[in-house]
Amino acid sequence: MGHLIGRSFAVAFAVAVIGASFRPTLLHAQTEYPWSEISFLSGCWSGTMGSLDMREQWTEAESGMMLGTTRYFRDGELVDFEFATLGVFDGVIALWPYPGGERSPRSFPLVRTEGGELVFENLEHDFPVRIIYARDGEDTLTPRIEGRDGESRGWVLSRVPCPG
Repeated sequence: MGHLIGRSFAVAFAVAVIGASFRPTLLHAQTEYPWSEISFLSGCWSGTMGSLDMREQWTEAESGMMLGTTRYFRDGELVDFEFATLGVFDGVIALWPYPGGERSPRSFPLVRTEGGELVFENLEHDFPVRIIYARDGEDTLTPRIEGRDGESRGWVLSRVPCPG
């Protein structure tokens, strides 16, 4: 009997640890944000960042989740890619990046939506600590990333038709 209790405890402990590893690190109390303030990301976007051509695509917000893909091209050749999930994790809307297909160790909880700007922040992350998507009209998106020391990189994306 003691062996079964020990095994049950070990299984419960493993499930708790695995479950906890998929939860975002919450650094801020979060206000309720309606998906209508976030769903402008949905669709396909294109632009340049330095010498890179970018293609970003976000799904519609369904069941509390949006999925994103970003591809980076140089001279017509794919040089990098990234996935992202934007969803509700433990009751909090957060962006979880997967650079190069690898899950980031930290999520970025949504901390502010003002004037068509979404601010995701995690001060425990090395770089970036903020991921910001700013809407400029219906067809322009100006994402940027910011570091703790004020370092900032931004780019401009235009809405384009999604591939068929």
